[in-house]
Amino acid sequence: MGKIIKQSIQGSIWSYLGLVVGYINVGIIMPNFFRADQIGLVQIFIAITTIFSNFSSLGFGSVINRMFPEFRDKEKSHNGFMFILVFTGLVGFILSSMAFFILKPHIIDANAEKSPLLVEYIVLLLPLVFFRIFFRLLDQYNRVLQDAVTGAFWNDFIHKTINLVLVVSFSFDLITFNQFFYGYLISLSIPIIPIIIVHARRSEFDLRPNFKFLKPPMVREMFIVSAFGMVNGLSGALTNNIDKLMINRFLSLEQVGIFSVCALFATIIYIPSRSTVKISTGIIAQAWKDNKPEKIQDIYKKASLTQTILGVLIYSGIVVNLGSVFTILPEQYATGKWVLLLYSFGMLFRVSNTTGGSIIATSKRYRVLSYFIVLQILYTVIFHFLFIPKWGITGAAIAVLMTYFVRSLIVVSYLKLKMGFFCYSFKHIIVLIFAAVAVFLVTLIPDTDILVLNIFIKSSLVTLLFMSIMVGLNISDEITGLVRKGFDSIMSKIR
Repeated sequence: MGKIIKQSIQGSIWSYLGLVVGYINVGIIMPNFFRADQIGLVQIFIAITTIFSNFSSLGFGSVINRMFPEFRDKEKSHNGFMFILVFTGLVGFILSSMAFFILKPHIIDANAEKSPLLVEYIVLLLPLVFFRIFFRLLDQYNRVLQDAVTGAFWNDFIHKTINLVLVVSFSFDLITFNQFFYGYLISLSIPIIPIIIVHARRSEFDLRPNFKFLKPPMVREMFIVSAFGMVNGLSGALTNNIDKLMINRFLSLEQVGIFSVCALFATIIYIPSRSTVKISTGIIAQAWKDNKPEKIQDIYKKASLTQTILGVLIYSGIVVNLGSVFTILPEQYATGKWVLLLYSFGMLFRVSNTTGGSIIATSKRYRVLSYFIVLQILYTVIFHFLFIPKWGITGAAIAVLMTYFVRSLIVVSYLKLKMGFFCYSFKHIIVLIFAAVAVFLVTLIPDTDILVLNIFIKSSLVTLLFMSIMVGLNISDEITGLVRKGFDSIMSKIR
């Protein structure tokens, strides 16, 4: 258990460092030195390859997570599991290639005038999809073999660090955009190499099949698990990336770039909830096993309140610094103010019931989550079709907000009606009211001439006002405990 915890912590450190580097790249440097359509090209490539690689893995990541223990036997090369993994990836890539060549003429026709950069580089999508498919599968396999660090280090940190070097090089005119983009795609493809090396060093990159081990009941179960895994994975990829594809379809690559930069700031709200989901999922699963619904309710309610407080705090910081953020960005990004506000508000819905999906996924009713996900794909697409043509990138942000609102409504209602769990209370309303008061008071303070000082003052004040009220009223025992522990630690060092 100690090794798993250590691996999890190390992997998380590299992931969060990668996030910081990513925000510096896309949120600060690129908007000031790259054209919006160039940023849009990078973001559309990420969106397309994420969706295609999720589809092409054919849900096999779920098979790795749930069924690998049945194959595990190092002396027998895990009974040919690597062969099945690679074969599945190749089948998925062939299907993706067929879809690509069918859709390619339509993509070129639709983007020839409004997004010529996408047409120019479209042939590079297929090789990138290939590398991303096998990175996803081999990294997931590596994780169940208790190595959560290698993939996170190379994919989340090294790739983004190389990208930072490329971005800075382009900013100083040391390389052309063409060279930058090829370098970016190479850095995104590189992580598969160390993953293969790690498997090879452990003598686990064995492609010999073991057909005798594959009994009909096991094969049938693998297909079922893959089907549900494919639906779940594809839904997440679509929900997080459909906005960019739809903006490019209705508007242009330039608008994709503006939207992506503004939405990136909004995703900060979601970051703290990642750790909560990872930690709570295992505890919830154990509580189901031990038949302790009261423990699940306690986790659900406390996680909701804690994440709401943290999310509202970050949202308040975004609101009071809105003018400063768009002072940093070029003038053309001013159209994205409502994107930032609406997208961020949608994230509040998402984090306020962040453990709801985990409760359903670890219960006996886990299959219903797949039905919710299929439904989510439908209304996500409908919202984007309705709002983008009418309101542009602001409409895309409204679509995201509506998606998270409807998803939250469905999950929360199901948990209340079918399982008796409910996460919201009057305290959530108190959090929103006092956050609004804190924001109002801070916005009355005049701006200084120094941008960095202005951000520091307003961020510090809104945090101090809001958190003082939260701790003073003891809205959340967890938040109060953390704040007091931190304060005591600082005071002890001062003494």
